[in-house]
Amino acid sequence: MIKVITFDLDDTLWAIAPVIEKANQRMLEWMNHHTPKFSQAYDHQGIDQLRDEVVADNPHLQHDLSQIRVALIQLGLSRCGYDTANTLAQQAFNVYFAARNDVELFAGVQTQLSALKQKYQIGALTNGNADLAQVGIDHLFDFYFNSAQLGVSKPHPDFFARALEHTGLSAETFIHIGDHPGHDIAGAQASGMRTIWMNPEHRPWPTGQPKACAEIQHLDQLGAAVEHIHGH
Repeated sequence: MIKVITFDLDDTLWAIAPVIEKANQRMLEWMNHHTPKFSQAYDHQGIDQLRDEVVADNPHLQHDLSQIRVALIQLGLSRCGYDTANTLAQQAFNVYFAARNDVELFAGVQTQLSALKQKYQIGALTNGNADLAQVGIDHLFDFYFNSAQLGVSKPHPDFFARALEHTGLSAETFIHIGDHPGHDIAGAQASGMRTIWMNPEHRPWPTGQPKACAEIQHLDQLGAAVEHIHGH
């Protein structure tokens, strides 16, 4: 019997690429006004290079996207000669993070999660750094774990084990829903959970990988998919 439904967030409940593009743009606009030497020195590609450098030099941060972002801004500001790089980096990150949580939910998110919450525990398991309170849907979730909290990222087995530990329930009572065949579907399968693949772009399933229990293209199909798995 299914008792818990867990969700990936980015590209499962909203599209992440336009959100990150917008967040980067808002951050650079703020920095162009407050720290113009940074925005003159670093474009989007330059920011990516700073990120790669921060991760290479600080492997302990590899699962914490927020701290990586703060560190790369601070590094760039320091190289541009700003004495208050720490304070300015946090201010710039706050601008970025507000935009990063200004997402456009896929159609059906509120309706489907509200309906499922009447019958199941609802959790979020994400490698990202979305803040559900800022997104405005924290009331729809009973628990939430991200890679920064756990120090590992999906598909690491400890990630899914944490959800099992939190609920005190067996993996057979879980359905995990996500867009990534490896991180979400394979990771959840390895833990013993049932799975639903969110595939709005009709991508082909990877050859040789065990398929999810169900596949959906939009969230209006979710309720029926859950009920079908629950019935079996």
